[in-house]
Amino acid sequence: MQVRGRGGTVLQPGVDLLERADDFPSDGPILLITDGQCDVVRVRREHAWLIPRGASLPFTARGPVFRVE
Repeated sequence: MQVRGRGGTVLQPGVDLLERADDFPSDGPILLITDGQCDVVRVRREHAWLIPRGASLPFTARGPVFRVE
């Protein structure tokens, strides 16, 4: 797998949608996959990040951050 971004991804609307969705478990964790070029995201439930090795998020993550080659 190769993650290649162009920058500027807005993730917050997708997170908000999942947190409000009737068909997504209210205690279901969220995995956010990004190249690190994204907006500041507020996630109110259990979550984790998956980013490429060497990349960083533009904020301090509250959930665990996993890195892939």
